[in-house]
Amino acid sequence: MQTRFPILFPSVLLVMCVVAIAGVLWGTAQISWSDRLAILLHHDDAPRGLSLIVWQWRVPRVIAVALIGAGLALAGALMQTALRNPMADPYLMGLSSGASAAAVAAIIWLPDYLTDFFGVPLIAFSGAALAFLMTLGLSQRRGQAMDPLIVILAGVAVSLLFQSLTAFFLYVGDPHATRNAIGWLMGTAAGTEWAEVPLLAAAVTVIALLCIVRSNALDATLLGEERAQALGIRTNRIRMMIFFATVVLTGLAVSVAGIVGFVGLIVPHMARLLIGARHRVLLPMAMALGATVLIAVDLLCRTLLAPEELPLGVLLALFAAPPFILILRGLRRVA
Repeated sequence: MQTRFPILFPSVLLVMCVVAIAGVLWGTAQISWSDRLAILLHHDDAPRGLSLIVWQWRVPRVIAVALIGAGLALAGALMQTALRNPMADPYLMGLSSGASAAAVAAIIWLPDYLTDFFGVPLIAFSGAALAFLMTLGLSQRRGQAMDPLIVILAGVAVSLLFQSLTAFFLYVGDPHATRNAIGWLMGTAAGTEWAEVPLLAAAVTVIALLCIVRSNALDATLLGEERAQALGIRTNRIRMMIFFATVVLTGLAVSVAGIVGFVGLIVPHMARLLIGARHRVLLPMAMALGATVLIAVDLLCRTLLAPEELPLGVLLALFAAPPFILILRGLRRVA
């Protein structure tokens, strides 16, 4: 399957570029083709208001969505490797639930001046980090190797705890604030600014390069605890590296676009079907596919019901359901 990579990977990158250009050219604002060309080429006669829409709203949004899709797909592939579980995803360790509870609490309970000072993204990232530390604390056993099953169970317990808190905050909160919180929980890239792009780009790039450099160790992790250790791989260290990379990628994604589900679960499987499970080719392919999928879904969210905008979570769930069912059927046949 790896022989397909030199053909498929550039093809996916080309599709990603085409979809990204479409994401920049189309949106809720109607812009003529002549104005689009003038704006993209920075002509002096380009309409100022429309140039602002394209360069200050659409371009950073498309870039951020691409980075979020790539980051979540990378985190999902890493989590499935670390836990040797095909149904693992970046949110498995309670990250989304922790971020949700923190963001909803901030939107509903904190005074506006505090929310403006700290920002909902930073608060959500803090909630994700807290959930991760709680899951890690419940999973660790002194003097023993980390058990993937214990990690999964601890993540489920932490998720249930924070989901309960989120439901409580929504139930007792002010209806207007609750509506804003629900909109954030469903995921949206609306309002993305250039200032949010550099940190996201740096994190995705650095973590991806480090993981590709350690791709042989990641491959060995899939062989199981004993075989990996016999090859000289410190599986606990690899898992900790993966967990910290996941919390950074997922926390940043949540802080920019809210809860964006299914990308980290489905996209790595799509990449494996195309080019196999070797991490040196799997990770770049998963990232390219994740970026392409999320740019396309975000474009549909902006245009299907224009001028209204659909939440990312709604369309992602619709598109993810068929491949998710196919994966479950495949697992059942294997079992």
